[in-house]
Amino acid sequence: MAVQVDATVGAITDRISEWPRPVLTDYELGTLVFERNSANGLTPTRDVYDAIVSRLTSYKLLSPSEEFKGATVFHLFGRSKSPPAEVACAVDPFAYVSHLSAMEFHGITDRFPRTLFLCTPPAAEWKTLASEKMRKDLGSRYDDYLAAGLPVLRFLPFSSVEGVRVHLLRRSKRGAFKIIKFPPIRVATLGRTFLDMLREPDNCGGIQHVIDTYREYAARYLSLIAEEVDRHGQSIDKVRAGFLLDEVCKLEHPMLEDWLKAVQRGGSRMLDPQGEYAASFSQKWMLSVNVPSLQNQEETGG
Repeated sequence: MAVQVDATVGAITDRISEWPRPVLTDYELGTLVFERNSANGLTPTRDVYDAIVSRLTSYKLLSPSEEFKGATVFHLFGRSKSPPAEVACAVDPFAYVSHLSAMEFHGITDRFPRTLFLCTPPAAEWKTLASEKMRKDLGSRYDDYLAAGLPVLRFLPFSSVEGVRVHLLRRSKRGAFKIIKFPPIRVATLGRTFLDMLREPDNCGGIQHVIDTYREYAARYLSLIAEEVDRHGQSIDKVRAGFLLDEVCKLEHPMLEDWLKAVQRGGSRMLDPQGEYAASFSQKWMLSVNVPSLQNQEETGG
């Protein structure tokens, strides 16, 4: 086994030096070990993997991250500290930056979040996606990899990354995100970020910050907002977006007329989904304007 370990360590050291992501997971290291041994006609085992990890950590080429349980995520020798979003997206291949953190990325907030907001699928969906990814990564050797007992791709829980608190949202509908090459992250699209503000304002700096953001940026990104809400928004999303764009931002768009069909007379819909119902009401959009800064506007018809 010693000869097998020696040969593998040398090859993996070269791969690590060119690794494109800020950290290396145990699954990724497992695939490197498997790939190298398979190329030489050898069958890797868990013992070989553990010996390689021990060797690489003793050489200080890898160091286990203390923010993840066990030796599941490794920092790479000589790499400078990476932004938390880069590390999180490297560890969870299905996560993406969302909510207030996405607002910061897109430059539509003056807040500097102390929390990193991420979305990733619920456990069952995550497991299915992981199995599909492993089959794609390993091809016809998938069963051989599992039989070798090497680390599999699985969800690695974490509450902080690079010292920054993480707020992880498990969402079955992952939403629209885009892949950024530099920095290497996944982030909610601008249109989806505006939609998320309506749905979960508390994760976007609070309802007043959402209103202020719409006032400042909705005119610039009106087409993106309208298309996203029209395509992916529920009826309540269209009502909230319509009210903000129409009555607060004083903007016009052809889709607003269609959204008026989504209003429900006699209902108890509220602008702030996490607030209390208020008597101040938009007759046009049939919406309780339960935000103090807007209530005088509705009462005066301004």
